[in-house]
Amino acid sequence: MKILKRILRLFFYTLLIVAAAGIGALVVLTKTERGRENLAGIISDMASSRDSKVTVSGINGIWSGALTVDHVVLEDREGAWLVARKVAIDWSPLALLSKNFSADRIAAERIELARLPVASTEPSKSGSGGLPVSLDIRAIDLPEIALGQQLAGSGIAELAAKGSAKVDASPLAIQTVLNVTRHDGKQGNVDANIHFAPDENKLDLDLKASEPAGGIIANLLKLPGAPPVNIVVSGTGPLANWSGIGTFMVDGQIVTQLTGRHQLTDKGNRIEAKGDGSFEGFLPERFKSLFAGKTSFDLAGTATAAGGVDIERAAIESDAVHGTAAGMVDPNGASDLSVELVVKAKPVTVNAGTQAQPIMVAINNVTARAFGDGKAPMIDASASLVSVVAGGSQVNNLDARIHSDGFDIENRSGPVSVSLAAAGLKTDVATLAPLVTGKLTASLSGSISKDEISLDEGTLRSDALNAGLTAKVALADLAMTLKMNADAVSTALPPQISSLLGERVKFSATATRDPQGSFAANSIELTSGSLSASGTASAQGSDIQADIKGKLGDVSVLSSLVGVPIAGGVDFALTASGARNAPDFSVSADSASLTASGRTVKDIKLTASGKADIVSPAADVSLTGAVDEQPLAIKAALVTSDGKRSIKGLSVALGDNKVSGDLTLDEKFLPLGTLTISAPDIAPLASLAGQTAAGDIGGTVVFAKDGEAPTVTINAASVSIARGDVAAKAVTVSALIANYLNSPAISGTIKAESVTSGTTVVSGIGVDLKRDGDWTNFTGGATISGIPATAAGRAKIAGARPASRSRPARRRCAASRWRSPSRRA
Repeated sequence: MKILKRILRLFFYTLLIVAAAGIGALVVLTKTERGRENLAGIISDMASSRDSKVTVSGINGIWSGALTVDHVVLEDREGAWLVARKVAIDWSPLALLSKNFSADRIAAERIELARLPVASTEPSKSGSGGLPVSLDIRAIDLPEIALGQQLAGSGIAELAAKGSAKVDASPLAIQTVLNVTRHDGKQGNVDANIHFAPDENKLDLDLKASEPAGGIIANLLKLPGAPPVNIVVSGTGPLANWSGIGTFMVDGQIVTQLTGRHQLTDKGNRIEAKGDGSFEGFLPERFKSLFAGKTSFDLAGTATAAGGVDIERAAIESDAVHGTAAGMVDPNGASDLSVELVVKAKPVTVNAGTQAQPIMVAINNVTARAFGDGKAPMIDASASLVSVVAGGSQVNNLDARIHSDGFDIENRSGPVSVSLAAAGLKTDVATLAPLVTGKLTASLSGSISKDEISLDEGTLRSDALNAGLTAKVALADLAMTLKMNADAVSTALPPQISSLLGERVKFSATATRDPQGSFAANSIELTSGSLSASGTASAQGSDIQADIKGKLGDVSVLSSLVGVPIAGGVDFALTASGARNAPDFSVSADSASLTASGRTVKDIKLTASGKADIVSPAADVSLTGAVDEQPLAIKAALVTSDGKRSIKGLSVALGDNKVSGDLTLDEKFLPLGTLTISAPDIAPLASLAGQTAAGDIGGTVVFAKDGEAPTVTINAASVSIARGDVAAKAVTVSALIANYLNSPAISGTIKAESVTSGTTVVSGIGVDLKRDGDWTNFTGGATISGIPATAAGRAKIAGARPASRSRPARRRCAASRWRSPSRRA
């Protein structure tokens, strides 16, 4: 017993200590300035969340019944949107003990509302929704309410609000009176009187709002020109059979008038609503065409006690469309809902895209039906569209159908199949247009969930294309896997490519995108005729990587491009890596034998490597082979320095013959520099050109500029040159070709010791060339079989054809003098 008494005594003392500590903490938090600051901080932290912040400052008079708060600031992700200054509450703190909040007056010296808050990204918290206490506020006094320009429309709107509010927690009952007026020199007021008492089966509603032009309501509704607005909503009666009416007037004209009725039936709450008006001017631009002219609506339905909605009728009718809906939606039972939208006369066009990137859809009709299990009903939807226009592409007469065997409405998941059929597609994308000729069909089947879109099978067909694909896309990070194969007629591809191909082209690839946005294409395969290629490609950030190998088994398909018959086969390879605008690259091509115009080059190896930078390109190029057992070697280096491009170490060698030098490219990519020619035996060169010749040639070719006009100077000499029965000895050429691209004119000399053709010998040949504007004047002489001859005239190149004017040549001998026309040069 003594032990029990001691325990009870210790327990009693402990309670006293805890009570004393609690009272002490309460006094500290409410009676001292430091404590009230701490209390304000605690309240601010408790009222704030990740998406919003509440700041309360300057609390006084907590227990006196005259509570004041210096200011309250509400913020969202974009900053402060409401500030209440000098808040005063005349209340009874002890009334909270009986679960009542009672205040004679709630006032604020000034409220500043800059804008409406942005939507929270946090999920709403579930709960009973009931009030913890009853409210009785006998007077609300807000003499200064400032609305920011986003709400007011222009400048700052100054308002004042007065009213009262009484809310009983159990049983629920609401009665409020509110009056809002403007006092900044502009008119406008809102009067509201609401009495809602479910247990008394009562709802009285009386709302009136009126504003002149340029008012707040017109700005919030985005009405063009901000016209005067009047709104009247009223209704009275028992909840079991309540009716109301609402009128919305703009600029003195009734825009819409709505009548509504609520009835309590054995099935649930039945609601009827009817109305009509001209809504076109108040809707977003993309939907205006649907509600052209006068629009009326009529709906009746019941919200069942089981949580479903039974739609008896729902109709909307405008000058443009007629829409209906009917059926039952019951998430806990069976559902069967049908919706239809049909145009009345001409197709209705809506913008399914954005103002910057419009997608104009011309609609004939749209139907949809959901039936079966209310949680996951079967869905059938279809649309008949006259056209869909996006950018420079237009799909005509599109029939679209969507089906799901059971789509989970709550979790937004289930199987989905889509089929599309169009009469044709017009596009300004030149490379795409030939592939989508004729009728187009597409079929897609897969599934949708909150986390992923899966395409199990997809096909796309046209007159020229047959393609299939599968794909998976993660919605959280857009990670993707795509497999694609396609078969197309080669004539649908650009002519530069189609000439390489067979009758059809087959292509397949696997593509991926990781959560960081890096792309990769693997298992790339392309085959057509004698062409085949395979490889991989990827992109990560600003870097790319590619590795492609292939073979063109028959190069004769290139004959039309190069202008002469060619034959043989080529193996090729390409690699690239680095920044996408300046990757490092390597190209190679090998061929055992290539024949052009009957001449064969064997053991060809071409390599090129460098940087594919459009601003500062660089490359090393090398080609080797053999012509008639003579080695062929070509090499050069493209170098860019200080923005200037040049070709260094250019060398073209065949046997002992060689052309070499360095060239600089100007801003128009015209060469500047000197090439040296050393050809002691021209026979291999002639053989490569399909000719038979012998002899030598040496000299220089100098590329330069005269002002902006390009020039080339040729200084060449040959000991002897022979072709067939024609032979020349001691030939020298010294010539300047001015403006050789646009209007060539030649000056200089051409000399030869002799030219022999059969038994005819021409010796002492000399021709002088002088530039005369766009013309070239020429004079010359020679001895033909011992007889002197001279010629004179002028020539010019007009377009691609030479033209000449010449005086007759004269031949002199001891016995006679005669003249004959000279040949054109």
